Amino acid sequence: MIRLRKIGFTLLAVSLLAIHAATGQIAEAAAPIVGSIKVSGTPLDFETVKPDNDAAFHEGLLFGLQADGTEVYYNTSGQPAFTLPEHIVPEAEFAEQRAVVQDTATGLFGFINTKGDIAVPCVYASAGNFSGGVAHVALPGGSEEALIDRHGRTVAALTEKFSSDFIFTEGLSTAYAPGGSGLIGYINTAGRLAIPYQYHSGSRGFTEGLAVVQNKAGLYGYIGTSGQTVIPFQYKSAGMFSEGLAAVQNAKGKWGFINKQGKLVIDYKYANTGSFSEGLVNVYNSAGKAGFINKAGKLVIGYQIYNHAFSFREGAALVGISDSTGKKADQYGYINTSGKLLTKLIYTRESSPFSGCYAVGVTEIGTGYILNKQGAGKR
Repeated sequence: MIRLRKIGFTLLAVSLLAIHAATGQIAEAAAPIVGSIKVSGTPLDFETVKPDNDAAFHEGLLFGLQADGTEVYYNTSGQPAFTLPEHIVPEAEFAEQRAVVQDTATGLFGFINTKGDIAVPCVYASAGNFSGGVAHVALPGGSEEALIDRHGRTVAALTEKFSSDFIFTEGLSTAYAPGGSGLIGYINTAGRLAIPYQYHSGSRGFTEGLAVVQNKAGLYGYIGTSGQTVIPFQYKSAGMFSEGLAAVQNAKGKWGFINKQGKLVIDYKYANTGSFSEGLVNVYNSAGKAGFINKAGKLVIGYQIYNHAFSFREGAALVGISDSTGKKADQYGYINTSGKLLTKLIYTRESSPFSGCYAVGVTEIGTGYILNKQGAGKR
């Protein structure tokens, strides 16, 4: 079975890019405080379809693998959302109201809409997820590739082959230089190389007008969408911008945060960090414990027993305890923006963030529960 291509990025990074592509920006929001989380009474026959998909709802639909090997789209009630036409099988989660499917009778790929209807016929030898309004497809025979829109119309015929995951944000996607040098440039939705191949393996996609890139000396900086250097190469490592700030690492290995002018606004003092979401970011102290700070650098959710934390989404964040030896089971649950634990620590790290008020709490391989959050006012 042909899977979507994801080159050189972690799923976390790809998820952040996908959110940016869907919304046009990563906006800070004053999320309501989540008062409680309702857990479905019936377990879901569910496993994440790896490696290119997550356990989250997209467009109100959850792509998962059942125990008998069947791939299915669940609705928020935990029921199969629709029955696909004969010979049509799911291939990927939804993005921009489209999902890749395969016609098993021909082996070719197309797209369905969120009602399960064929939106773009299965006529392609391969197909990727939509992002930035386009998806990459290849015609049978492998000689022709294109970027198409959600109706199957050609946006750009590719006159040269690109080694890319074709995840477009702000009109650009990373691409690898031919010949195996490993250098990275950026292509646009017109199917042309817009920023030359000159950056190294740590380079990522654009968010908020900037992309973190790595030079040949191994240092990180930021470029704009025209390829100009905006923040000089000076960091040992760096993250993508979110809500106007980006995490950067100094030569001593400590992390802090800069603004889009490159000014250090939160001092270097963290062992590790995430990205800002809903005004908060997960940070780690020297003991490996996780807490959350605000944009002023104030610790608003203190370091507790958790050694792993994810970003807040819709007022809730997955946090927990992972055993580095793998001998003990994960112990994860969800907290609100006040730091209150809203569930038992019974889930694994594969559990999802909230999307449209719903998440999936995975308890073990093949079993999950649909979670529904309940608001309790503003923070």
